[in-house]
Amino acid sequence: KLIKTSPDLAESCTWFPESYVIYPTNLKTPVAPAQNGIHPPIHNSRTDEREFFLASYNRKKEDGEGNVWIAKSSAGAKGEGILISSEATELLDFIDNQGQVHVIQKYLEHPLLLEPGHRKFDIRSWVLVDHQYNIYLYKEGVLRTASEPYHVDNFQDKTCHLTNHCIQKEYSKNYGKYEEGNEMFFEEFNQYLISALNITLESS
Repeated sequence: KLIKTSPDLAESCTWFPESYVIYPTNLKTPVAPAQNGIHPPIHNSRTDEREFFLASYNRKKEDGEGNVWIAKSSAGAKGEGILISSEATELLDFIDNQGQVHVIQKYLEHPLLLEPGHRKFDIRSWVLVDHQYNIYLYKEGVLRTASEPYHVDNFQDKTCHLTNHCIQKEYSKNYGKYEEGNEMFFEEFNQYLISALNITLESS
């Protein structure tokens, strides 16, 4: 299924406005501050967006909005290099003590949850980008599911926040209790949506 064509890609940068690239202060390569969210073409330098992150964080704090964020390593795997927090200082200190670039994103505090178990999931889809930058989405995909109930105010329990297989298998006593291998394919997920919410995957 074609979901985006090349002329539309310029608008795609607005899809994830609450995402910021942060470089640790211990990196030796010069870092250039971002300018209005656009990376300037500065030779041998990198762009750091922490000031934009702090501006958004402080604005949400003043407005009384939900202010939970997630920091993820650009080179991380298996759930490593991740911190969830509602404190900007904690997030930036965490990144500044790492050796890798991180992305800070606004955390989805009230996600759709699977029942039974009140559990989070993520969606893995197969996407093809051709030489003309047209984007095609394959009709099949898979959900990776959590084994433990989701609690937005418990940042220490990774099993209720992160659906990585290695974390679920190693740390959750309920791994495999709800779905085999903590996976649900789109056909099964579509049936779940119909029965639980009276909607289809296509319509959602």
